[in-house]
Amino acid sequence: MMKPKRTLARSIFFYIASIVLITVMSIGFSSYYISSSKLKEQSEQHLTEIVSNAVNHTDLYLKNYERAHLSLFTNSAVKKFLDDPPTGDYEYYLFTDNLMDNVINPLFIKSPEIMTVYLGDYNDHWVYFENPALKPIVDPVPSFTMAELDKETDPQGNMTIISNSVFAESSNQFITLARKIHGEVFNEFKGILAIEIKADEFATLWKGINLGPNGFFAIVDNDGRIVYHPDKQRIGTSVTPELMGKIEGNDGKAFKDASFGENRMVVSSKSAYTGWNLLVSIPTADINRPLSSIRTSSVWVGGATLLIALLISYHFGRKIAKPIQILKNGMRQTEKGNWVKIPQLQSNNELDELIHRYNLMVISLSELMDTLYKTELSKKDAELERQKAELQSLQLQINPHFLYNTLENIIVYAVIQQSTEITEIVDAIASMFRYSIQNNIEETAIVNELKHVLNYMTIMKHRVGREFELDVRIPPHFFLKKTARLTLQPLIENIFQHGFADGIEAYHYIRLDAFLQDGDLVIVLEDNGVGMAPEQLASLNKQLSANQLAEAKLHQGSGNSGGIGLMNVHRRIQLLFGEQYGLRMESGLGKGTRVLMRFPDVET
Repeated sequence: MMKPKRTLARSIFFYIASIVLITVMSIGFSSYYISSSKLKEQSEQHLTEIVSNAVNHTDLYLKNYERAHLSLFTNSAVKKFLDDPPTGDYEYYLFTDNLMDNVINPLFIKSPEIMTVYLGDYNDHWVYFENPALKPIVDPVPSFTMAELDKETDPQGNMTIISNSVFAESSNQFITLARKIHGEVFNEFKGILAIEIKADEFATLWKGINLGPNGFFAIVDNDGRIVYHPDKQRIGTSVTPELMGKIEGNDGKAFKDASFGENRMVVSSKSAYTGWNLLVSIPTADINRPLSSIRTSSVWVGGATLLIALLISYHFGRKIAKPIQILKNGMRQTEKGNWVKIPQLQSNNELDELIHRYNLMVISLSELMDTLYKTELSKKDAELERQKAELQSLQLQINPHFLYNTLENIIVYAVIQQSTEITEIVDAIASMFRYSIQNNIEETAIVNELKHVLNYMTIMKHRVGREFELDVRIPPHFFLKKTARLTLQPLIENIFQHGFADGIEAYHYIRLDAFLQDGDLVIVLEDNGVGMAPEQLASLNKQLSANQLAEAKLHQGSGNSGGIGLMNVHRRIQLLFGEQYGLRMESGLGKGTRVLMRFPDVET
């Protein structure tokens, strides 16, 4: 089954849509990933800073009660109570009333957040003062024995923070600040002083910190008990061991936990002053809400961008495909032989230029077809002319045959008259004419060319009135190698006309030699005539390389054509054997001339 073609417009639409989709997805994914990482990092850093600041504020807040402790345990009435507590009810009343008026009330006025003040000695004598504005405890009964309370406090007399109230019937969640104190003599501890404040007081420290609608602070002591929590029901309860392990192992670092009913990000920091762990807990959903907004906006923006890109790519694909479709239809008409021009789009772009070039091509092809048609007609006329020329050539051959027969008759008369010179000359001329009129033979052996040259030399002997011998050094085994007909004699004739232009002297010579070079046959024709000037030689070799016609004036010193001429010989060799063969000249003024004829190494 033939696979359906995909149109150019569809391909452009597909590729542009793919590029835009990949780009949008890459940008969206990378921006979302980077944004989520940055937001998470910023959230963790923000929570860490909040916890650190909250711990510092809480420590400073609790340290303020150090001064309250100092004002109490340095008071002489307090020391007297520890050294010599009142024995009777009246004395007890006077002591407590005096202590209330002079010490406790000023403390409540200065620090209204203090709920109760407790003072007891190791003999189970104790006094209790409550803030009259708050009335926190209805029935003040201690929940600790002095022995138990002594274990809870620091043995060195430092202030100890206890997450429970001293009184069993307290309906409020207290934080107790207790310490061992001395009497008048500092040799031993005589009792314990405790100040209680509401756990809710910590919330006032963090009111300016926005943790969102579901975020909160919490305080967990070293035993895992919750000292403070916005859900009062959780105060006094213990966290899970898993959460406690995370708190202890991630001091100052963010971690995730689901102990409070949902996945939350938690950052904890341990107070060096209280030993408590202050927690900040925010649901991960609240932290990821900006990411959801980014993701949603990215999807909408990416979708809108993709839709716009698809519409643009669809329009762009059709805009490109339309002129190509027009070109396609025009080419179909051209295939049918209808030379139809395509209307221009007037878009001034490459496609409009392509249509313009196509129209020029159609015009050129139309003109070419007309020219070809006319050429075919002219060829028929030329063929008729060629046949006429052949007839004329046959007719012209009648004259050489007639001349040859006439020369034969002259020889007969020369023999009768006993004139050997005439006989020899006419016989040589007849042989040369017989060799020349063989129009059907263009290739021959070297030996035949040498015979033709010998006939020419016979005529030259009677013409110059003296013998002139050729120095033929061609090895005999080269005699049957193939060469072009009528090549040696015209070149030798050229030497007599131009090389020996000042007359033939006894020292003149013409030398013929042959050798093989690079798989070719090279025949060398050399003389010691007048030679050529360098500029003449360069011009001659340039014309030989350019394969100019035989009518060019190429000889040394004379304006005559020199018979058949060097160029005719050169071109005949090339027409028979190829452009790589032919003549090459070497010469110097007064040093003679060498003609090198190159042929393929072929036996006849």
